[in-house]
Amino acid sequence: MSPTVSRHAATVTDDLGERGFTLDREEWATVARGGPETLAGVDAPLAVTPLTDSRPLTVVSAVANAAHEGRVPVLAADRRTGQEVEPLLSGPFLLEGRGEGRGFATVEDRIRLSDDSYACVGTDGQVEWFEQSDGVTDSPSLVLSVGGDRVTTLGSVDGLACPGPSVSAFPYSYARGEDGRFRVFESGQTVGRYTSIGAMRADGFRPVPLPLVPEHHVRDHGQLARATLLATVDSDQGVSYRSFRD
Repeated sequence: MSPTVSRHAATVTDDLGERGFTLDREEWATVARGGPETLAGVDAPLAVTPLTDSRPLTVVSAVANAAHEGRVPVLAADRRTGQEVEPLLSGPFLLEGRGEGRGFATVEDRIRLSDDSYACVGTDGQVEWFEQSDGVTDSPSLVLSVGGDRVTTLGSVDGLACPGPSVSAFPYSYARGEDGRFRVFESGQTVGRYTSIGAMRADGFRPVPLPLVPEHHVRDHGQLARATLLATVDSDQGVSYRSFRD
């Protein structure tokens, strides 16, 4: 953690102390108890967690870890990082957007397939994951679109769980061979060999990013996660808090 990020967390912690909270330093975070209940809107301790960056996986991990411990997450950030994470925290919470179904942000994790290879697509076009209901079942299907074209449809978000989707669900897959090189496959046939993921990308292939499905990360204490506070530190070291509860 950089000194700047640590200072932001310390500034937020000091501010909570000035607001009347009792502060306890625990192994993984500073916990604030007591104080004005209106700050978070729920009766639970607060956990000050510094945001090291604005990546969706960083944000959801911070939220999930605090909620799992029975705390309300207080995400300490500078103004720029705070502005970058606000769309993910705003309604719909931890989602990219919502039309007919949920739209998902993506994270750096890859999608392991049932044969232990990984899902792969071409490099052109924006990757979008979203749910689409057929109007019959209560479990909407999960759709992957690349550049506006539908690439695959899984039965539900649970289709991402172990043992993973079938190889045939995606146009390409890739795996590292015994020689250390990456091989890209189409219908079981090798269509390219590469020394790195960067070389794969340069030749027109990229790993499929995993969608951020909130319930796959926040497995309990959803009310506490939903009460997350974003604490932004200004250049004059003033702290402002934003709640994203409906």
